Amino acid sequence: MFRNTKISNAVRLAVMFGAVGTTAAFSATTMAAEEEEAKKVERIEVTGSRIKRTDVENASPILVMDREAIDVSGQISIGDILQKIPAAGAALNTAFNNGGNGSTNMDLRNLGSQRLLVLVNGRRWVSSLGATVDLNTIPTSAIERVEVLKDGASALYGSDAIAGVVNIITRKDFEGVELSSYVGENMSEGDGRQYTAEMTLGTSTDKGGILFNATHTTQQPIWAGDREVSSVGYSSTGMNTRLGVSASTLSAANQAAMIANGYKTTTATSGRYDLMTKEGTGAATGLDKFRQRAAGNGDNYNYAPDNYLVTPQNRNAFYVQGYYNLTDDLRLVSDFVMTNRKSAQELAPMPVTLGAAFGAAASRVDIHANNIYNPFKETLYGHASRAKAAGYATYNPYSLQRRMVEAGPRRYNQNDNTYRGMVGLEGAFGDSSWTWDAHYIFGQNSQDEKTTGLLNLTRINSALGANCNASTACVPLNLFGGPGTITQQMLDYITFDSIASSGSELKDYAFNTSGELFELPSGFMGLAVGFERREETGYDNPDPLTVTGESSGNQRDATAGGFRLDEAYAEVSIPVLENLLISPAVRFSDHSSYGSNSTAKVGVEFRPIEDLLVRSTWAEGYRAPSLSNLFAGNSDSYTGLTDPCNTLTAAGAPITLDLSKVPGCAGVPAGYRQSNPQIRVTQQSSPDLKPETSTSQTIGFVYNPSWLDGAELTVDWYDIEVEDSISRIGAGIILAGCATGGPSSEFCGLVDRDSNGNVVDLRNGLQNQGTLHVQGVDTYMAYRLPETSFGTFKTYLDFSYVTDSEIDDEEYVGVQWGDAGYPRLKGSFGVDWMLGDWDAHYTARYVHAMKGFYSYTYGVTGADGYTERLPTYVIHDISVGYNLSDYNTKLTFGVENLFAKEPKPEGLNNGFSASTNNFSVTEYDVNMDRFVYLRATMKF
Repeated sequence: MFRNTKISNAVRLAVMFGAVGTTAAFSATTMAAEEEEAKKVERIEVTGSRIKRTDVENASPILVMDREAIDVSGQISIGDILQKIPAAGAALNTAFNNGGNGSTNMDLRNLGSQRLLVLVNGRRWVSSLGATVDLNTIPTSAIERVEVLKDGASALYGSDAIAGVVNIITRKDFEGVELSSYVGENMSEGDGRQYTAEMTLGTSTDKGGILFNATHTTQQPIWAGDREVSSVGYSSTGMNTRLGVSASTLSAANQAAMIANGYKTTTATSGRYDLMTKEGTGAATGLDKFRQRAAGNGDNYNYAPDNYLVTPQNRNAFYVQGYYNLTDDLRLVSDFVMTNRKSAQELAPMPVTLGAAFGAAASRVDIHANNIYNPFKETLYGHASRAKAAGYATYNPYSLQRRMVEAGPRRYNQNDNTYRGMVGLEGAFGDSSWTWDAHYIFGQNSQDEKTTGLLNLTRINSALGANCNASTACVPLNLFGGPGTITQQMLDYITFDSIASSGSELKDYAFNTSGELFELPSGFMGLAVGFERREETGYDNPDPLTVTGESSGNQRDATAGGFRLDEAYAEVSIPVLENLLISPAVRFSDHSSYGSNSTAKVGVEFRPIEDLLVRSTWAEGYRAPSLSNLFAGNSDSYTGLTDPCNTLTAAGAPITLDLSKVPGCAGVPAGYRQSNPQIRVTQQSSPDLKPETSTSQTIGFVYNPSWLDGAELTVDWYDIEVEDSISRIGAGIILAGCATGGPSSEFCGLVDRDSNGNVVDLRNGLQNQGTLHVQGVDTYMAYRLPETSFGTFKTYLDFSYVTDSEIDDEEYVGVQWGDAGYPRLKGSFGVDWMLGDWDAHYTARYVHAMKGFYSYTYGVTGADGYTERLPTYVIHDISVGYNLSDYNTKLTFGVENLFAKEPKPEGLNNGFSASTNNFSVTEYDVNMDRFVYLRATMKF
């Protein structure tokens, strides 16, 4: 026998069978249809208010999905389910191969995952160094329902609740055994297989109850090369060695040899040879083994077939929770979760990029005349300063690119462990309405990452140097032979596996109490107060070669740090009239890093008639700087920038520049020419950061017409503005600000130059400087038809219409920017049906048309003059379920993306894609195939 909490029963009675297709969501206010039933249950705490109440509606817009909705969603991760709701924005998921780490986050309204608070049973979950929560650490089969609060709630819940709150409620009072399995794969391609095995056991008595849950999940990969839209992605670094060298920097004999072999310089390359090694030359080298580089993409490397489109992972989770009634008024509660995730990403083989054009680290490498494979037999210098020291008056450094295909692809393997334990007490003060709870939480997340296929630049420098031979235990490197000529001995000398580790730790202590203060003419005044202390620490330990900058990956320093946050809050509910309730709240916070701040919130509920609830909220919010914001070690990036102090073009032609108008260039030598278009930028954290702040407003209504039983309409307007957003100044802004502001400006203190005028370091730190603004309307309409002989039907429409989505006053509504899409309209339409042991569900998910990033930003148009438009995208999902009553078994068969819809490639002619896969993996389905699945659940 299975029993559920009274609130869950009230929810089920309200929505009958609750599932709304793959969006797996219904408005919390649907429950109003069964208001009388809800009022019979005990007072409960609903997300959006700390004061316990008998009804499930409050001033804040809340979206709820129950157990049935989760089961029929066709998804195995609660993160994937949440990412499909119309209000969701772009967030990390397992389709992020380049830049992903196996986790799945949640975002509301494109305000960033770090600005959404994730709770489990009203308590904080373990987050990353960047303050985001991997939802894959929460086993889906242990979830009873999810409540998504869609307005600011920092006054009630603290930091990070700027965009809203996701509160995951686990299953309670569970009795019996439930076994569930799921398997699915793409119908045409037969890839992307997913399967799960889940077991839930529970028992309860008058004194207590306990629940165990164990889950195994496997997700197999999809390769980008196996889908037409993602099968092409070009890089100028190919299998053959590409060499750029200026004729003027070669000896007279080599210049003559180059001419004799028919090589030509071009205006496009500023008097440089643009060469490729010939195919089929084997290990042989020589000036006759080159050819001119082909135009277009002929010599470019297609990296896409080497990349995952969906990354693989295996997850194992164990969850246990229990309670024990110590007395009639005192209960001991506890839960514990342990999850392990093994995930991977795979990229094309590592490129070797040498010479000043590819950054400071690459400019350290010279190809010495004594390297036995150097066909020029003269030293090619990676930086002009060393050439000048060797006697050259002027020198244009060489550039060299080559994919290390012999070393195989780069693979990033994570072993991620999450532990979280909570122990608490819940009690009541005698026969009064007052209740209290206290808890202690300890949580820990750790990740070990092994990366293969990386290169040791120090070893490469030695392998191309003057004294590389057996006596120096050095293996000379052949970068001038044909593809496939780099031997295993060479690879063993220059490649290495990187081992890195990172982690975070949470300690949380809290006490809350709520109840009725006294009775007013229109009802009881309620009060909730609470105190919380949160301590977080974290670390990031990169591989030693990454720390020293010897890796072909970007340099990164180690990270370690922590903070303490003490907070107190109070919330009051004031029944001004029988049909008017006002709920103000305030929170005071004291942070060990930045000091104190306070936030407030006010909610208003007005019911002019029984069928209509008008509601509104105004709230202040804040986000405390994350561990990585405050303490992350410095890391390198190489940004393409034009130095405003540059006085010569790459070809040596003078640039007219009045240095008197650029005082920041006063110390730059006359005739300075920028040698490297990619300037080293050091990304910095800052322990001096202050919290981001926000103001949010919502106004809406809920209408449940008594004249049309089963119908519901909710409309909520929202407006959220984030100020002092934590962001980087911008390398270009720093360079320009130094040039115009002069040596005493704050910007020049962030720029270091060498004696030749070259920028050798630019420190781009985090500051409280950005602004974000979003505005729009969320609408939900549903109608549950009267029961007929053909079954019970429910239809719904859930959509989010965005009027503004601004970043630093620039509007992005209607723009597809890489994997972050800003569609004006997203929605879901669904029909649910139930008859006896049968049920069926249909959902259409809609994404409105957008402009491509390049056409929007640069005005790029196609040959026929049109500006790129990514068309409206609609996906259809269906599922059918049958209850084998005699065996207590439910079977569900479903198809996602019924018509195998593919998105249009981003970028005109696929040439200007801002995303890795030529389409957004957050707005569109990544499998682009019919995904068929079968779920079986047995209860006994």
